[in-house]
Amino acid sequence: MHPATPGDYQMIARGNLFYPPTQRGNAGVTYYSANGSLAEIAVHTGTGEVRMLSHHHIMECGKPIVTELVKSQLEGGIAMGIGHALYETMPLYEGGPGDGDWNFHRYHLPRAHEVAVWNQTAELLAPLSDTDPPKGIAEVVMIPIVAAIVTGVHQAIGKRFYDLPLTPKKIKEALSS
Repeated sequence: MHPATPGDYQMIARGNLFYPPTQRGNAGVTYYSANGSLAEIAVHTGTGEVRMLSHHHIMECGKPIVTELVKSQLEGGIAMGIGHALYETMPLYEGGPGDGDWNFHRYHLPRAHEVAVWNQTAELLAPLSDTDPPKGIAEVVMIPIVAAIVTGVHQAIGKRFYDLPLTPKKIKEALSS
């Protein structure tokens, strides 16, 4: 196999191209979506398990370009946040993922029943104005669901946690102290 030479490539002329104003990068946080979550959870005080019963998410994302994609990104980000709060962990150093034997048998990604996929609701708020630009949603949507879960556990058992994920072992230890 020979390395590619510049003659092997050709530019594709684009017919529809839009670059956002460069000034937009000066205040990036104003171009991220404002969002919040409510979580209904149950904590089993015997086992320490947390179960998501339902959740509701509210987001102001400007004028969405493709609403269905925004909703999909929202659902994925929420699942990502639930995983971060309750399940996903990787130990450091020996025994961690650097050993090369990690896969889904050792890393718990949340499944549909663990993220209350059939009991989730969301609302996209209307743009603030007709000229309100689309705002980034990406991973920013995972932040409020994590806070909602941690706050819900605190409300349920009266103990605060500062280290994630909230594993059943950590909750049982907190309840016994």
